[in-house]
Amino acid sequence: MGVKAFLSSALIVFAVSGCNLFNGRCTYELRSYDGDGRAVANGNAIIDAHVNLSEQRGSIVRQSFSWQVTGGLKGHVTSASCSDSFDPSHVLLDLPVLGADRTSIAEGTADSRDGAVIAGFHDILIAGRGIIELQSDQPTLTIPIETTNAGGWVRPYCS
Repeated sequence: MGVKAFLSSALIVFAVSGCNLFNGRCTYELRSYDGDGRAVANGNAIIDAHVNLSEQRGSIVRQSFSWQVTGGLKGHVTSASCSDSFDPSHVLLDLPVLGADRTSIAEGTADSRDGAVIAGFHDILIAGRGIIELQSDQPTLTIPIETTNAGGWVRPYCS
């Protein structure tokens, strides 16, 4: 096959496949993770936690991690953090505790575009090692995060 025939064939494949490589829409990948955790005392849930991680790589590079922690310890929690259960003393991310005027204990988003260092979170979470620790005027609570949904890398605009 000559070069001209090869290039023509390649162009036809791109056109038929719907790949948006030439308009810049098929140049990055996405993956996501959702996880939940719960602290239980005397058979009752006292803390619920939800986390979400969204990542993009390729021509667009971005990582975003969001969290929400709610429950009956509102007003007692003095600090919250996300850690790896293999080394809980090494805090991966401090989660600011919200004031009394807010329903959640902790809630927010950290984004790599704003300087947050979130690299490696996916590997920790998907391995079942992600935890949220709450320091309070009561004993420290450790909430293991369990995967509820995890997606691998996908190219959203490529067929």
